[in-house]
Amino acid sequence: MRRIISVFLASFYAVTAFAVVKPAGIFTDSMVLQRGEDVRVWGTAEAGEKVTVAFAGQIKDAVAGKDGRWMVTLAKMDVCTQGRPLVFKGSATAQPVELKDVLVGEVWLGGGQSNMDTGMAYYRKTTQPDITSANDPLLRMLTIPRLEYAGQNTNCPQWRTTTPQTVAGFSACAYYFAKNLRGKLNIPVGIINCSVGATPAEAWMSRKTMESSADLKRILGGYEKVYRKAFATDEEYRKYYDEYMVVFNEFLRKLAAGEPAGPHPQQKMGPMNYRRPCGLHETMLSQVIPFTIRGVIWYQGENNANDQAGFHYRTVFPALIQEWRQEFQRNEMPFLFVQLATYGPARDETPLWPELRESQSWTEDNVRNAGMIVLVDGGELDNIHPFSKDKAGYRLSLLARNMVYGEKDLVCRGPRVKAKKCEKGIIKLTFKDTGSGLELKPEAISAFEVCGKDGKYVPAEAKLVDGKIIVSAKSVSEPQNARYGWRKWFVPTLFNKEGLPASPFRTDDFPLVTKDRYYLDKL
Repeated sequence: MRRIISVFLASFYAVTAFAVVKPAGIFTDSMVLQRGEDVRVWGTAEAGEKVTVAFAGQIKDAVAGKDGRWMVTLAKMDVCTQGRPLVFKGSATAQPVELKDVLVGEVWLGGGQSNMDTGMAYYRKTTQPDITSANDPLLRMLTIPRLEYAGQNTNCPQWRTTTPQTVAGFSACAYYFAKNLRGKLNIPVGIINCSVGATPAEAWMSRKTMESSADLKRILGGYEKVYRKAFATDEEYRKYYDEYMVVFNEFLRKLAAGEPAGPHPQQKMGPMNYRRPCGLHETMLSQVIPFTIRGVIWYQGENNANDQAGFHYRTVFPALIQEWRQEFQRNEMPFLFVQLATYGPARDETPLWPELRESQSWTEDNVRNAGMIVLVDGGELDNIHPFSKDKAGYRLSLLARNMVYGEKDLVCRGPRVKAKKCEKGIIKLTFKDTGSGLELKPEAISAFEVCGKDGKYVPAEAKLVDGKIIVSAKSVSEPQNARYGWRKWFVPTLFNKEGLPASPFRTDDFPLVTKDRYYLDKL
C-alpha cells in the first residue's frame, strides 16, 4: 500500500517542477490575510533561489531549500479594507508574480463533512433570497477542491468575493458564520472551506498523530486489515479502482441525463478511497497548513456515529483538535463545532447518535478553548442535510463573539445539565448556561425519560418549577436517573429564554454500546 501511495506522490510532485517562483495554491487574488498575527507565506522556486515577498510596505526574503520550498513571515498587520498587491520576486525568475486585491481581516477555517461542505445552492428553497442579495466585497471564501488521492486531476483553489454568482457555491454553514461576523465586526472576513461529505474525523488526521498512541494506531491496523482482506496486492486494488471508476462515471452520466441511475456505487476501502484514515489530511488539509488563521469551525460526526464509533470519538476528536492547533501554530486556537442535529427515522432507538453527541459534549467540557453549539432544534426527520445552516452559522458566530471577540456577557450556549437530586417519586434537575431562564415547551411526546433501580428507562413527565426541571413517571416509584433527548430523532422541549436548546444528556453512568468500537470495525 505504501509503495502505491509513493508512486502517486511522485507523479504529483513531478508536475509541479519549481521552474519559477510560485506561491502556494492557497495564495490567490482577492485573498484575506489574518490581522494582528504573524502571517506565514510560502511557495516553491528553484533550489537555492532567493525569493522576495512584498506586501503593505513589508519586504521579506527567503532562500528556497534543496526541495525547492521557501517561507517568509510577515509581521503583524492592522485591518485593511482596501485591496493591495502581494508580490513575489525571484533572483532567477524574469517576471514577478503579483496577487491583486489582498485584504487584512479575520480568517477562519471550516472543516468537516457534508453539513460543512454543502453549498448555498443546495438549500435554494430557503437560501435563494440570501443568494440573490449577496453583495459583500469584504466577505470572501476559498474552497479547497476535493482531492481524494495525490495525483488526481483537480481545479486550483481560488479566493472569491461574495456576489450572487459566487455565493451559490459557498459552504452554507461557513457563509452564514462569516456573514454574522461581518455584521458585528465590520471588518473583512475570509473563510477557507476544507471539507468533504461522508468523511470520518480520522480522514483529517495525519499518520504521525494516528501512530502516536495505541488507541489511535488500532485504526490504522483496522484499515490494513480491511484493505488486505479485499485485495491481496496493490496491483489488484488498482485494477479494481479503474473498473469502479468506469461504473461510477456511468452512474454520474445517468444522473446528469435524468436517466434511472440505480443505487450509488459503493467504493471498497483502499489507498484511493477518500474515507481512508489520514487521506484527506495528506491531500487537502496539507494545502492549508500552516496558513495563519484565527480559528476553526467544524461540523462533522455523522460518519463516526453511523460507523458505531461514538464513544471513541472522545479520543479521536480531541486528538484532531490538538494536532490542528500544532500544525497551525496556535496552541489555544479556538475550535468551535456543531453537535449533531436530530435526524430520523423516528423509530430509531439505537444509541449511536446519542453516544456521539455525548462525546461532543465531553470534548467541550475537557478541551480548552473548544466550544459547541447545539442544533437539535435544527434537524429534519428525512434529511441528513438540514436546511438550518443559517441557524448553525449564527450560533457559531455567537460562540466566536463570546470566546474570541470579547463579548463575555453574550448568551451563546443552551442549557447543560448540572446536577440531579432524587426525592420521593421525582428527580430534580438543575442546569447551567440558562441565560435569563429556562423555558419548557409543551409537546405531545416528552423528550425526558427516567429509570428506577432496574435501569430501564420509560417516558417521563417534565415540569418547570422554580428554575428546575422536575421529572417523574407513574410507573417508576423511585426514579434513580433521568435522560433527555437520548435518541437520534426527538422533538426538543428544553431551551433557555434566548431560544438556545438544551444539549441531550443522561445522569446515569451505564456502559455505552459503542465503548469498544473503532472506525472501520464494522467492515
